[in-house]
Amino acid sequence: MMPMQQQFLHFSSPLKHDYRTWVHHDGTEMACSKVAIWLTDGGLLWLKSDEPAGKSHLLHALVQEYPQLKRVEVNAKLSAIQQVAIWVDQLHDAPLWCIDLAAGAVANNTGTALFHLIERAKETQHPLLISWRCRDVDLSPPELSSRMRMMEQAQIMPPESDEDLSRVLQATGHQLHWDIPAGLIKVMINHLPRNLNSQIQALHRLEAASLEERARLTQVWAKEKLKLPK
Repeated sequence: MMPMQQQFLHFSSPLKHDYRTWVHHDGTEMACSKVAIWLTDGGLLWLKSDEPAGKSHLLHALVQEYPQLKRVEVNAKLSAIQQVAIWVDQLHDAPLWCIDLAAGAVANNTGTALFHLIERAKETQHPLLISWRCRDVDLSPPELSSRMRMMEQAQIMPPESDEDLSRVLQATGHQLHWDIPAGLIKVMINHLPRNLNSQIQALHRLEAASLEERARLTQVWAKEKLKLPK
């Protein structure tokens, strides 16, 4: 009998963002339909959600599936002029544009740059998809706020059933190179706040504990670290 190997969380490993591991559920159907229409018809589309929903994962996967789609990111250290110039250079030969922003409000230089990117997309008739989890009250500067509110919106809703939430958590684990025991997922859903933000934060607490202790990943160990019933 071969000795059991210890399993550790390695969240620093490259994340897997293939389309196969992105979970479709009832809360994603409408948004996915709007993204599919955008891929063929173009226009300006804001992909949004009220909590973590795998939007970045979806964009990475779409870029792999559609070579004509180019994805860019924000460098908050750049001025608005510098950022727009870099984006335009990166996107100049791509038929489809998309940008992935971190959740929450952005600095004024980034917001101004995003406004000018939207204007450039409109002028050149390039389809632009913006993935951004941001409350309406945090949209700034004002000119960006007005443009974002005018865009077509695709809202990803959280998974409603325990089955769908379990599949999302399992997929998150696979993305992070970890097979989460089914029993642990069930306990997390039953005893932690039932939203993706809380559930994913719990996974990151396990990550930190694993890296610090080099502990073997078992349900008992994970429950202890999350202070869950054994």
